[in-house]
Amino acid sequence: MSYECDDCGEEFETRSRLRLHDCSTDTSLEGGSLTKTNERNQERFEERSDEEQIGKLDDLLATVRDGDPTALHQAMTTYEARLASAHELGNSDRYWNISRAYREELITVLDDTTQTEGFSFLAEFLNAYHPETAGDLPHVTTILQNVSSRYAIRTRLLYGVEAVPLAILEFFSSILDQLQLEGDGYDFINEGLRPYGWGIGHSDHSVADDVFEHASTDIFVVNPMLEHAFYADQHLAIDLLERIVRDDSIQHTITQPRGEVSETRYLLDAHAGAVSDFAPTIPRYCEWQEELGYKFELEDGVEQRVQQLIVEHGIDDDLHNDWQIVDLTL
Repeated sequence: MSYECDDCGEEFETRSRLRLHDCSTDTSLEGGSLTKTNERNQERFEERSDEEQIGKLDDLLATVRDGDPTALHQAMTTYEARLASAHELGNSDRYWNISRAYREELITVLDDTTQTEGFSFLAEFLNAYHPETAGDLPHVTTILQNVSSRYAIRTRLLYGVEAVPLAILEFFSSILDQLQLEGDGYDFINEGLRPYGWGIGHSDHSVADDVFEHASTDIFVVNPMLEHAFYADQHLAIDLLERIVRDDSIQHTITQPRGEVSETRYLLDAHAGAVSDFAPTIPRYCEWQEELGYKFELEDGVEQRVQQLIVEHGIDDDLHNDWQIVDLTL
């Protein structure tokens, strides 16, 4: 049996080869130099190694789907190892080929298994790949962020904030701290932090304090977390927004497509995004609003507090006379 690429039509003997190939990549050698030949030989060696290990990953995922959740531990280990190898070699094409091929499936399988086995199953992975344990951000971090986000959102909406496992909130907080230490984040990990806002109001872990502390150093990460906090509890979220914008250390200007804006103006985009027609796309591959029958409506009292902030900071001067909350989106 052969497998054909839908994009380029090339056929492969195994599903692993199909998943790992990149039909947009030109692998031809120019000039036939020894250096380029050696580089290509190294690439082929890595490809064969990847194919062998990824073939095992296919088998492990099939085993999980057949009802053996323990195989997921080895599947995650294999995925982490192959991404780490590609990263160490600086082979970004190989890295993203593997990530694209397996990220969504690993998320789906881990999410499904967690719903069946319970949170303790997910907690095993959070402990094994915790930033404080690994000393860095493992390559499976985005997978764990995604599944943890789904669990936190479902739990909060169905059972309340106190039912959200503390381990999830501490996991997100550690990622946030790690990104601050490194001084530069990763796009997928940054976006995966947004649902941390769903933990606002938890009695054993102050998400609001954590977000506030990072507002003066990375407003771009704080904004989307604040938006998700509005989805979770708009009263606590507006409390946090007021606390942030009234802090003297958060009064810089930033560049946006519309030009220079204050950080206060930028943060007012958070709740505006919640009331807009655009459904949140994080966590990826998850239609949690449809799944849980969720719909966001900004309450009158919260809207009045937003209007007060706008007048207080002179932002209404830049808005038309009949502006609405949705007009604050950037």
